[in-house]
Amino acid sequence: MERRLAMTGGGTLRLEREGSYVRLEARRAEDGQGLYKVWLFGKQGQRMLAGTLAPENGELRLRRRLSIGQLEREGCWPVEGAEAVLTFSFPKRGAWYCEAKPGQMVKDTLLRQLLRHPMLCRKTGEGFQLAAPFAQNRPVELNALFCLARVCRVEGKPYLVWSFHRDGQPEVSDGSDGADQKAGRL
Repeated sequence: MERRLAMTGGGTLRLEREGSYVRLEARRAEDGQGLYKVWLFGKQGQRMLAGTLAPENGELRLRRRLSIGQLEREGCWPVEGAEAVLTFSFPKRGAWYCEAKPGQMVKDTLLRQLLRHPMLCRKTGEGFQLAAPFAQNRPVELNALFCLARVCRVEGKPYLVWSFHRDGQPEVSDGSDGADQKAGRL
């Protein structure tokens, strides 16, 4: 016996009974927004986490084989519905996010030692940028590369912004990546 259900949040769930087990396959379009978890619902509104959708051939998929006994204990047999929930958002290209360990992004040993504290980071076309708050009365976070930094406004405040190639090597930015306009050049 096979059933297909439309999932709230997008996608479909296919259920196929195999004796005392149920094989489920959830599918959802890959939208690049992040990680989705699939929840199953029972008649009384009980919920059970089925798992996380993973990228596969241009879409997000989840395959599981669950015992009917487990589904019954969770109050989700028979399965009455399902939902795909965005549980972790990927940062958008060009959006700043807090990188807890920026030293792991660079190759040079000295730079790794200097990059001990969290910094703002964002992905660019050919690499990434790191940013640290800038104030004339404070030490520079990445003083060995001060000459490569640009002073830009990030979220309305002055920051020093460094550009790096995707391999972790520092670069001199000519501004052609549009970073000055996005960050708000001073």
